[in-house]
Amino acid sequence: MFGNLDTTKRRILQELEDLNCQDCNGGLAESERLKRLELVSRLKENYKKLESLICQKARASWFKNGESCSRFFHSSLRWRRLSNKVKGVQVGDHWCEEPSTVRLKAKKLFEARFRATKDLGVRLDEVEFKSLTQTGNESLLAVFLEKEIRDAVWQCEGSKSPGPDGFNFNFQEKLGVYKR
Repeated sequence: MFGNLDTTKRRILQELEDLNCQDCNGGLAESERLKRLELVSRLKENYKKLESLICQKARASWFKNGESCSRFFHSSLRWRRLSNKVKGVQVGDHWCEEPSTVRLKAKKLFEARFRATKDLGVRLDEVEFKSLTQTGNESLLAVFLEKEIRDAVWQCEGSKSPGPDGFNFNFQEKLGVYKR
């Protein structure tokens, strides 16, 4: 159903590598940039299919052998872990696989990417916000009258619940909480 996922992955990765080299050497046309985005999307889809296939094989093996920690299950996990592992980084012109260097470069990359800046780039110089008039402010701060509360309660539909307890206005009227 999925075809040969490893071959497809290798082909997509090769095409991506070719486009990345082209981008480094002289830049890409807009159509090539769109093709690169499509290739990345296809690669992600390929990884999802591969993961789904591994899960299906593991499930089939569990049904066959019982829910034990089988050799197939652990080899699948080991393969997945190794395929997700960062094996090295490009430092200048050479490839480095030393764990301390890889860790340091990854840390610097994420620090640079997620560094907080003081200037958020948001300017509100010419924005006018709506504000309350003095009369509106006073009406919000005024004490509610019992008549206003009674009128508000009786305008509510009887089957609606005013709070999280689930008791609606019809039930509270029968209890005598609210009287007309």
